[in-house]
Amino acid sequence: MVVIKEDKELLKDDIGEHYCRKFFDFSEVIGYSIEEDESSIRIELNPDRPDLFSFYSLKEAIKTYYDNNFKLKGIIDRSEISIIPDVEVLNERPYLLAFEARGKKIGHLFNHIIEYQERLHDSIGKSRKKVSIGIHDLKKIKPPFIYKMEERTKLKFTTYDNFTGTAEDIMHTHEKGIEFKSLIASKNKVPVILDSENDVLSMPPVINGIKSKVTEETEHFFFDITGTDYNAARNAFYLFAYEMSYMGYKISICDSGMKSGNMSSLLGYDFREFDINNSAIKNLMGIKIDDPVTLLRKMGYRCEISHNGYKVNVPGNRIDVMGPVDIVEDIAKSYGYKNIDEKQIDIYRTGNPYYKNDQIKTARDIMISINYQEVKTFVVNSKSFYDNLNYSGSVSIQNPKSLDYSVIRDSLLPGMLDLIRINKRRKLPIKIFEIGEVIVGGKQITKLCALFTNSRASYSDIFQVLNYLNKRILNKSLKIKANEHPEIIEGRGGNILLMESNIGIIGEVNPIILEQYGITNPISFLEIRLDSLFE
Repeated sequence: MVVIKEDKELLKDDIGEHYCRKFFDFSEVIGYSIEEDESSIRIELNPDRPDLFSFYSLKEAIKTYYDNNFKLKGIIDRSEISIIPDVEVLNERPYLLAFEARGKKIGHLFNHIIEYQERLHDSIGKSRKKVSIGIHDLKKIKPPFIYKMEERTKLKFTTYDNFTGTAEDIMHTHEKGIEFKSLIASKNKVPVILDSENDVLSMPPVINGIKSKVTEETEHFFFDITGTDYNAARNAFYLFAYEMSYMGYKISICDSGMKSGNMSSLLGYDFREFDINNSAIKNLMGIKIDDPVTLLRKMGYRCEISHNGYKVNVPGNRIDVMGPVDIVEDIAKSYGYKNIDEKQIDIYRTGNPYYKNDQIKTARDIMISINYQEVKTFVVNSKSFYDNLNYSGSVSIQNPKSLDYSVIRDSLLPGMLDLIRINKRRKLPIKIFEIGEVIVGGKQITKLCALFTNSRASYSDIFQVLNYLNKRILNKSLKIKANEHPEIIEGRGGNILLMESNIGIIGEVNPIILEQYGITNPISFLEIRLDSLFE
């Protein structure tokens, strides 16, 4: 989820009290959660609508929906500024898009555009690997600009925060250089954007120069967007260009001299065309819509009646729209899900319970019968979430909307330890269990994890649980084989063997791990493959 938060009085000054109130109404249309306290407004958005990741873009969407402020023309003109790319730099970071934004002094909105820049870096840019964005004061630099490779040891400039040195010095000494130097493949050179006076604007994807530094007095901006993935660069271009337009700036696209993603093809992506018809709308929504044209215009599309249905033009910042299905979804939102009558599904067969669900229910009932409380933790977390434990799954989402939710778990224990950390002030003892899916060796497995914590929690407390589960489900001989696990105190646990087959682990949690989680009381746990216990 993406969270945006702002001071309430500041929003009223910038956006208007009317639209601040409309944020609550619009949440029922789009489907986001909103909270308000005495001083601020907080909105939590789904990651599938990056075009709404600010209060200014939300205001424009609200104006379009409630005030019929339909989009009749694009926001982008052509700029006279050009960038000259060198052939060599295209092997390092092959895509460059740029635009200028002209308007009033940025003032207190300076912090907003920096936060928005980092939001795009983290999400679409994948921590600048796919896309990095440079923001410059155009009045301080002189076009045309040059995009080229320079020797690390020879290129010397001052960064925006007054660090002076060669590119090599910056890569090994400056905080940003250390963080992002691995994104530059060349060992001897770095990509750089220079102005006509040979001064450094930026060394993408690492850092900007001092000459073009943006301040609250800046009113004429130049944005450079470099990347290794064209679609990601184009998406970042349109999201930021529309964001600046919503803030009152005139947008002009610059000629970057690129064959791929040239000015004409980039402009052609804004209000790209799709065709839909009444049959497709009814098949997906289940009802006939009398006036889809108005409903789509209220959601920010251009829409006209055509000879075979409707011609729909999608604005460039709607990067989530990939086809007619997404367009019909917006028709449903504009129409209102609450206005669609429920219908009973016709089922022509009698189903049987899924065997795994029966197993889970049996195990759940057994655990509850011994006063263990069921919990549910996240299936997906960040990579850093597993740093304290022996994570071996190495299964991650290829294009996550957020790095906070990008790695799929291979064990239930980390999530449960984190839950104890959050609830460590609760009355002891705490007895919890979880039944959930994990990915191990590329296979999806159902596991059961039980955790017991008290001032004197020991191995025997959790072994009793294992023994009871075995007697109620299988009643076969179980053995515990001592084995080293980073999670377990040496000699206080090991592998659970069922008929010589390893089905899980049991023991007392290592105090080193408890300390990393900030937990002071001892914990004993077990984690087993549920299917193995039933087999």
